[in-house]
Amino acid sequence: MKMNKIGALAMTAMLGTSVLTGCGGENTTANASQGSDKAASASETNTAAETKDAAPVETQKVELKIWVPEEEVAITDEMVKTFDAAHDEFDITYEIAVVGIDEAPQALSTDADTAADIFYTPSGGVADLASKGLLLPITKDFETIAADLPESALNAVTIDGLTYAVPFSPNTFFMYYNKDFFTDDEVKSLDTMMAKDLGDGVWNFSTQFTNSWYAEMFFLGNGCTLFGADGTNPEDCSFNDANGFAAGQYMIELAKSPKYLEDADGVGGNAFKEGKLGAVTSGAWSAPDFKAALGDKVGAVALPVANIGGKDVQLSNFVDFKTITVKSNTQYPLCAQQLAVYMASPESCLTRYNEQGDVPVLKSLADSDEIKNDFVASALNDQAALATNQPSIPKMGDYWDPMKAFGVSLYNGEVTEANLQTQLDALVDSITSTLTN
Repeated sequence: MKMNKIGALAMTAMLGTSVLTGCGGENTTANASQGSDKAASASETNTAAETKDAAPVETQKVELKIWVPEEEVAITDEMVKTFDAAHDEFDITYEIAVVGIDEAPQALSTDADTAADIFYTPSGGVADLASKGLLLPITKDFETIAADLPESALNAVTIDGLTYAVPFSPNTFFMYYNKDFFTDDEVKSLDTMMAKDLGDGVWNFSTQFTNSWYAEMFFLGNGCTLFGADGTNPEDCSFNDANGFAAGQYMIELAKSPKYLEDADGVGGNAFKEGKLGAVTSGAWSAPDFKAALGDKVGAVALPVANIGGKDVQLSNFVDFKTITVKSNTQYPLCAQQLAVYMASPESCLTRYNEQGDVPVLKSLADSDEIKNDFVASALNDQAALATNQPSIPKMGDYWDPMKAFGVSLYNGEVTEANLQTQLDALVDSITSTLTN
């Protein structure tokens, strides 16, 4: 009998007592029905001798624990049921628990034995988990989607020639704008946007200097590199070279402008929804709220160019990918790998997109009319093509806090043009010298 459990639990509950919102053996009837249908089909298409000689399918009993974000619980339940129905070689019992994509890697590192067999993780953490021996390389069935993945996504999950995760959606930010304030042409240039007078009580632009996932766009856009050109050299960061200095100058001037609004604690997003802000950087997750507040006034595009150091440069942020991974010590490696690949298949990605808006990374879906006609999905894909792959080496853990501290100091006026070079040197030293435990 195949059963499933769906757990809607917080991380603290997951590590202690599991709180289940549903449990049942509803698959039993379906399995019996499937058996009857298969028997009937066999009697109609095979001779009695062929039926007698046919080798029975050997069934492996499988117990899987799966961690997904809260919004993925129902979708994942249907995915597993569909996969199970198509694979007679497995008799799957499964438990789905709510664990955030950013929480799962730490939970795996803390206790791999009790961690889920299958879980979501950002591609930026894949290399670190793989280096610790915590991830199982995905070999079974991966070839069914590999050719449909962009090179950037494959590179993000491939370490020393082995694939350790299955990407399903790009994760980066882009720019929303209010069509009442800016034209489609004006949003191509940040300097054009900032020069425009939008009236009293209206800010022109908002991003997050105080968030290290946003502040890098000025440095990367102006040709700086983090951990080398390919993101793999832990001793290399050029944020303090001449290009970095020019990027810092631009950020200082932007932060001082009365037309700029720092998007701390959602301030920028709220102002945008209230019609008091011309443009804000955010991701696909903000689309429902923005559309509900502003309707057809909302537009979305890739990040603009900015005139840094006397030249127009394309702002370039980090892009990583939401991925599905399998822990290395799972008791059911074959089934877990195949299910992980199925959860990132075209069928599953389209379901995920239609039901909750995760834009598919698969080229066949990204190029479809359905996705191209979605202005939010198009903006995400356009920016992903202009973005820089977030380094996935363990050293990336030493970037976040120093960059955040630099951004906070810059926004607060403590970083000035007079001390900028010193501050940048200290930033780079903090990133490259500190060793992640």
